[in-house]
Amino acid sequence: MNTPDAAALHQVHHLLAAGALEDAREALRSATAARLQLAGEHREWGLLAEELGLPGVAEREFNLALRDDPEDRVALEHLMELALERGNIDRALNLLTRRVDLDPNDAALTQRLIDLLVDSGAEPRARALWQRARALGLAVHLSRRDEGAEETEEEDIAGPPPSLVASDADCARFLALFGGREDVYARQWFNPKSGQGGYAPVREPLTPRVLRQHFAGDLTLGVYPIRLDGTCLFCALDIDLHRGVLGEAQRHREVARRVREELASATATAVDRCRALGLRLLVEDSGYKGRHLWFPLTEPLHAGRLVALGRALLAHLTPHMPASCSLEWFPKASRPGAKGLGNLIKLPLGIHRRTGRRSHFLDDAGAPVARPFELLRSHPRLGEDDLTQALAALGERAAAEAAGEGEGLTPPASAPAPQPQPPPVVDAAARPWTAADFERHPAYLRLFKGCAVLRSLRDKATSQRHLSHDEIVVLAHSLGHMPSGVAAYNYLLQLCPGAPAGALLKSPLRGNPVSCPKIRSRIPHITAHVPCNCGFPEAAETYPHPLLHLHGLSSEELAPLPATPPPEAQVRRLLILRHRLGELQREAAALADELTAHLRDSHSPRWELPEGILQLEERDGVPELVWVPKGETS
Repeated sequence: MNTPDAAALHQVHHLLAAGALEDAREALRSATAARLQLAGEHREWGLLAEELGLPGVAEREFNLALRDDPEDRVALEHLMELALERGNIDRALNLLTRRVDLDPNDAALTQRLIDLLVDSGAEPRARALWQRARALGLAVHLSRRDEGAEETEEEDIAGPPPSLVASDADCARFLALFGGREDVYARQWFNPKSGQGGYAPVREPLTPRVLRQHFAGDLTLGVYPIRLDGTCLFCALDIDLHRGVLGEAQRHREVARRVREELASATATAVDRCRALGLRLLVEDSGYKGRHLWFPLTEPLHAGRLVALGRALLAHLTPHMPASCSLEWFPKASRPGAKGLGNLIKLPLGIHRRTGRRSHFLDDAGAPVARPFELLRSHPRLGEDDLTQALAALGERAAAEAAGEGEGLTPPASAPAPQPQPPPVVDAAARPWTAADFERHPAYLRLFKGCAVLRSLRDKATSQRHLSHDEIVVLAHSLGHMPSGVAAYNYLLQLCPGAPAGALLKSPLRGNPVSCPKIRSRIPHITAHVPCNCGFPEAAETYPHPLLHLHGLSSEELAPLPATPPPEAQVRRLLILRHRLGELQREAAALADELTAHLRDSHSPRWELPEGILQLEERDGVPELVWVPKGETS
């Protein structure tokens, strides 16, 4: 055959035989692109594209083959494999279902579809298919067995683990305990035919809706612990059996019994030693080859701090682990790696796609906790002081062991639904704002009490008289949606001489307030040093933002301040202002004394700033700080 297709195919094979792989790939791309509208031979081109390592071209050609022949069995099977490799389980199920419908008496294909349905948590569909196949006389079973395990009819029809039902508050609490990077999570996949598995990033926020699919067994999720501002909500220790040991255990029952005992012993040792350091934890059977020890935190802490704890803890625990076990710490580094996400860890309470087993929290006897969400409601978390004590104790132990003193030290004591928005803001009659208004308006009292980040920005504006561009943006897109928000925001901005005049607001902002993840991405230098992990269980299906702290306030409490306050309010405002003025005068006097001493002891009694010069002068024998603005300096 001397057709253009035959000539192009011959050229690709010739280049491949000559070892010119890249040239062969380019020739294949050109040939297939030129014949997209032609019918026939797409399956052959798809097989060749797979051979050359071009999965995207292969997928396109197999889809074109199905366009020509919807019952092309080879194209269906190869598209299914490509979908599995990419973690697209739903598409793989659809393709494999079509393939089984073409040959309903093929026991191997039917068994594979049952297994994939079970892995995906679609237990009702798996059971219906199993019953239909049994009626046809096919030798299939409902659940895949682990290698080397005894087979019984009860196991054969047991099916996947039951779903876990979580309330909105449970989902919000779970994300507050185990949440990771805000704009991406990972989905676990597994290919039973190849035995390969892994995780595929999903670049969207992890919501309670998706989390419920994890609890139901429809999906299995992982998170990247380091958030956008470099902080973490938890740290974790992974105790795993080595893969070689696991393979040997699957072949020999005695080895399996021994490594199970070693894993239990390693877990008990790690738990006891962590608790002796004051580290409270949750123990989880990961569902495959090990245990996870989770350390939820009372507030987000910088990853670097947790990495330091992990290094010290691994050095402390590793000598006491059996040879069959390895240890891994999360987070592994103080910042994400080259890919920008960092290492991931599988979330608790999901079904491992490889084994079909649900992970469980374990009690002190090693038994699964029957009501895990009740456990999470009451489990104590770790604070920064707990970590400081643990690090100090680990340092003492390391020094003592280096000096040959053993371990005789006394450990420290154990320690997208519709977005609800605030009511419309009317600022037409708003009067100028004062510092006292922050303390007398109920909405601002609630906001700054609940949101440490906005409280820090307010305090920075009033004390340091400076805000960066990103800090101004965050304040504007938060306070700009508040009652009397224009006046409050403009008041803070006008305290900062370097703030651009164009940043002042003229009217309330429309749309939505800035989200908490966006705040963390813009001002991580603030959020990494204050508690920034507010839970909003009453708004579990909404995106988190600071103004959710206003939930429950009445319309009167959310109203803007009147243009002319009543006499009683003016009296209270005067008292507040006088009190604040006294505080500021005392703070200013103490700071002036400190700076005077500093300048007196320095080589040059002046301090230059972009705005001017602060200098120390003697007036009638008394040292005095004098501020000379930039335009008046000589």
